[in-house]
Amino acid sequence: MNVNYETKPALTFIGFHTEMKPDEGYVKCPEFWDKEYNQKYAHLWQTMTPQTPVEKALLDNVIGTYALCVDREDGFSYWIAGLYQGGDVPAGLELFTCPAGDWAVFQAQGPLPESMQTLNKAIWQEWFPQEGKAHGADGKMMVEVYSANNPQSPDYTCGIWMPVCGQS
Repeated sequence: MNVNYETKPALTFIGFHTEMKPDEGYVKCPEFWDKEYNQKYAHLWQTMTPQTPVEKALLDNVIGTYALCVDREDGFSYWIAGLYQGGDVPAGLELFTCPAGDWAVFQAQGPLPESMQTLNKAIWQEWFPQEGKAHGADGKMMVEVYSANNPQSPDYTCGIWMPVCGQS
């Protein structure tokens, strides 16, 4: 598994989220994307003409480029997000800021959701127990990164970023 270590500035995301139990992610995350993003905003991706403040924010901040997984006491919050470009935060959307720091950056190729789920499993089963802990990763947060291409293409690229405390 290839991993790069990068220092990133503080990042503020804008998006919407749901709460999940740890064992629900591989089913509920794709369902959340389908129901709360693809179905609700299919017309927006065809017209690129926002009709509501939320739709304007989706386009202005490219919401859907990122997903955040943030640990909670009994599960995790899963966000569909974009990098916040400033401006209004309409009702239904929230901000989340990641502090500046070092990140482990992984990349995968192939159709969704399989490519992302395979990468996620490899990170937790291979990288995290060995190298991840040595780099100070605590596994309490990760960022999924999606490209704008066809998510069903065998050439589709996506990735995962996980904060680390620095290289050892």
